Amino acid sequence: MGKLQNLYPPEVFGAFEEICGIPHGSYNIDEISDYLKACAERAGFECIQDKEKNILIRVPASPGYENEDVLILQGHMDMVAVHRDKNVDMKKHILDITHDDEWVYAKDSSLGGDDGIAVAMMMAIMRDKTIEHPALELLITTNEEVGMDGAVGLDTSILRGKRLLNLDSEDEGIFTVGCAGGVRVVAHYPFDANVKLAYKARRAYIYINGLKGGHSGQMINKGRANACRIAARILYSLADLGVALKGIDGGTAANAIPCEAKADIAVPGDKISDVSAVFDRLKKDILHEYHGKDDDMQLILELTDEEAICAATPEMTKKFSAFIISAPDGVQAMSGVVDGLVETSLNLGILKNEGDKADAVFELRSMIGSAAAHLKDRVVEIAGSFGAECSVSSSYPEWEYREDSPLRDKMVTVFKEMYDREPVVEVIHAGLECGVLAKKIEGFDAVSIGPDMQDIHTVNERLNIKSVGRCWDYVKEVLKRRG
Repeated sequence: MGKLQNLYPPEVFGAFEEICGIPHGSYNIDEISDYLKACAERAGFECIQDKEKNILIRVPASPGYENEDVLILQGHMDMVAVHRDKNVDMKKHILDITHDDEWVYAKDSSLGGDDGIAVAMMMAIMRDKTIEHPALELLITTNEEVGMDGAVGLDTSILRGKRLLNLDSEDEGIFTVGCAGGVRVVAHYPFDANVKLAYKARRAYIYINGLKGGHSGQMINKGRANACRIAARILYSLADLGVALKGIDGGTAANAIPCEAKADIAVPGDKISDVSAVFDRLKKDILHEYHGKDDDMQLILELTDEEAICAATPEMTKKFSAFIISAPDGVQAMSGVVDGLVETSLNLGILKNEGDKADAVFELRSMIGSAAAHLKDRVVEIAGSFGAECSVSSSYPEWEYREDSPLRDKMVTVFKEMYDREPVVEVIHAGLECGVLAKKIEGFDAVSIGPDMQDIHTVNERLNIKSVGRCWDYVKEVLKRRG
């Protein structure tokens, strides 16, 4: 510990380093939730921990602020936990954090600045008795990255406030005041990878790595490659040469564009040179197609001397890969109201087989609920036509823009005074818990902000040090400002 102790603000980075010392990937949040509860109770504040392990901490108003409206500060405690080495167990791995005087990052893994920096700011506010503020409710939710489960399961009757400052954005100076809704579709494809091959074959591996990946809401319009879909594209062509799929593993989260995939295949012994030639042609084509968008992509075919005994049949391999390349992908529609805003999209985030099935996990998003529902129907019908059964989960609503927002007006005024410029006020394609909470709280008024981050949900994630300092100073001024 102490790697960030000389950074400003020390109370925020100190709290952030505490959080980084506890593994807290999605669905692995019991320890971090219990830790936050213990911190609140040690500080003498009322703390509620609900069945979802959400944390609500009540901090009384500073003297003179007793008549101000209660303000909710909100973020989520879980992170997308990924490591460069897939053999590392992120349920146990302690983040190896460091900085280069400009950015904080974790060596070889994601950092969890999304949304650990929000939790750190709330911890710092809770501990600092000198900060002037109205009565605060510090709401720290669980499993946001896998469908906003904590917010969905939250009983909002425990909340006294209706104004909410969400700290789950990644661009300083941008106020998010609306977002897309979404739904997750998992296609369960019947897949027997233990059929005894009728011909002699060698075992081989296809590796797709080095892709940029990124958040499937924020980066879906960048044209970046999807490692799972590229793997399926290659398999679709190689199956015509008798190549059979034994195993596939790509992606780590439904809401992250996959940057790696691996396919375990059987190559007919008499087709090795043909398979290599087709692979090389596909590699050349794919790298050319993504030039300027994913220039560090690597496509590797590794032949081994091991004999392949069992796999799916080439026919099953062909049909399975045909399903993946037939499913819609990426941007489906742009907004006709907000220039440059993606309206509807989907992302194939995970593709892997286990037992007698292969699962393809799709994250669908839209600013319009009916469009998301229609896209869900398309994915389900396409999957069904190839023999897959679908389960639908993690549905969350869109957050509609509110024309009358006292909180936004105050925050814009404070921003202009401190930064001497106007903030950008926008609606985004990514999903935020504000949409879930807005449907539950009558009169809900919210704004989402945050410091600069790059490449969240990936091993290249970085958190800007100076931006954290400016954001901290700004949040304190917003809390201090009456009205």
